Amino acid sequence: MKINHIKSIALGCALIFSSSCDKGFLVTKPSTEFSEADVWSDPNLIQLTMNRIYSQNPWYFSLTSLRVDEARSYDAGNDFNMMNMLMTPDNAWWGDWNGMYAAIRNCNEFLENLDKLPDDNALIDGVKLKDRLRGEALFFRAWYYHLLVSYFGGVPLISHSYKLEDDFSIARNTYAECIDFIVADCDQAAELLPLVHTGNNNGRVTKGAALALKSRMLLRAASDLHNTTFSNFSQPELLGYIHGDRNERWQAAKDAAKAVIDLGIYNLHKPAPASAEEASQNYEELFISAESDEDIFVRFFSVEVNQGAHFWIVFPNGYGGVELNGAPTELVDAYEMADGTKFSWDNPQHRLEPYKDRDPRLYATLLFEGAKFRPRQANLADIDPIGVLQVGTWERWDAEANKIVYEYGLDSRNSAVYAGGYNNTGTSMLKYINRRTDMYVNQYDDLTWRYIRYGEVILNYAEACIGLGQDAEARTFINMIRKRAGMPDVTESGEALKKRYQNERRIELVYEDHRFFDVRRWMIAEEAYKPMHGVDVVYKLNPDRTTATIPTITPVQITTGKWEDKGYFMPIARDEMNKNQKLVQNPGYGQ
Repeated sequence: MKINHIKSIALGCALIFSSSCDKGFLVTKPSTEFSEADVWSDPNLIQLTMNRIYSQNPWYFSLTSLRVDEARSYDAGNDFNMMNMLMTPDNAWWGDWNGMYAAIRNCNEFLENLDKLPDDNALIDGVKLKDRLRGEALFFRAWYYHLLVSYFGGVPLISHSYKLEDDFSIARNTYAECIDFIVADCDQAAELLPLVHTGNNNGRVTKGAALALKSRMLLRAASDLHNTTFSNFSQPELLGYIHGDRNERWQAAKDAAKAVIDLGIYNLHKPAPASAEEASQNYEELFISAESDEDIFVRFFSVEVNQGAHFWIVFPNGYGGVELNGAPTELVDAYEMADGTKFSWDNPQHRLEPYKDRDPRLYATLLFEGAKFRPRQANLADIDPIGVLQVGTWERWDAEANKIVYEYGLDSRNSAVYAGGYNNTGTSMLKYINRRTDMYVNQYDDLTWRYIRYGEVILNYAEACIGLGQDAEARTFINMIRKRAGMPDVTESGEALKKRYQNERRIELVYEDHRFFDVRRWMIAEEAYKPMHGVDVVYKLNPDRTTATIPTITPVQITTGKWEDKGYFMPIARDEMNKNQKLVQNPGYGQ
């Protein structure tokens, strides 16, 4: 049975009335109110408190995709601000400083009060309840700090819950201190958490989740961004390491990923497909399945208990949605040809049919002109009997009027179904979407959101090997991912292998909240922050006045963009700076 991390407990009480006056009854607490003593002494209530910590964890299809070169929305909005480096301390919502510290306070308060829960030596999935809860709180404190550090660099480390009378002024800890703190919490959590959860606890964090978070954090710590001295900043230790051996950091990252692998309980989902078609089906299946061998840290959404995920925002507009997460041409172009060579608009064959013979993951991740999706509504079946994405324009000859008229695709911005939509890239996101879902019937659907999966760990291990100069071992692990994808092995070494790896990670983990952080830690953000393109799709009129059956597809600029180095770290909000005079602002944002 799935756990949704927000459970309800039905409490009933029987009130017995007597003919005599009972003064005790007059001071009885309402059945909906609980004192702190009630909460921390009751196993059910304390688990509800932990569930609220789970629910504070952010997720969304476009959590960071619109803030990097993974997605564009037509109206731009906040992503436009970041793409043009318009972030300031006065619009500093990036990273949710307040929300993360609120969650950290909840974790600290939980840890401070957990010992009030009576001891129970009963084992559930091999561990005691109190140990498991302590492990969960430590994991989530590490998780929320890992989010803060990934956005801001070193942040104030707070390991107790503040009271109103406390002094809230606290300086930022160094980046190294933050990494050590997160790793220590992960290690402690791993010692306390079970290897697997069963029954109603399925979906709670495990030993593997704690070790995998450690792997992610140590990989980021070993990366270029945090091993570069920002000489124009007065406190570079807030942004990265200013001493120590980087090879030791790469080795720590490798060892952390290996620890997850050595647990022996995770596998790539269907790692040996028999064909490219099967590889595409397997990759698509992974993200619509309820559970898989890759699942390390997940969150379940279920329509059955009125907690389904809202898919309207990412469905094509001709199918009842507004297609927010359209892929810019830059992302589509990153998918290799099926033979492992690069796609190029300068190649006449590629340009003629740009979506043909590509990496099988493309067909499981994106919808594009002519890509089969699902049956249309009955009233649209005559227009589109197959059910394919239509973002193009058809030129038709009107003999009576003696001129060209234009017919617009059902999913275009001129759609007769829903004109506009949020996307003018010429694509729509397919990843996570179940083709059986009908937005006209229900805008919510089941979803397993995978915060951490085994594919990431395999790539983490490969990247650490590259950092250590162990190219042969790195290729072995990169090619595990590529074999599952139905792609040929990589054979490069050195800098070429590093570039190939970076593109592989971009494709494999697309829309999984990695690219935003990856381009920064690799210090290649100038490649991602630049003018973005979509495609203009036209079925042109032939000389004989028939309409072409193969469209002419042309890249067109849809948004502006530029890069400034201040974007490597997010600004701390001015309100936070005013409240805490000990805070130091990140470089590029004043003080």
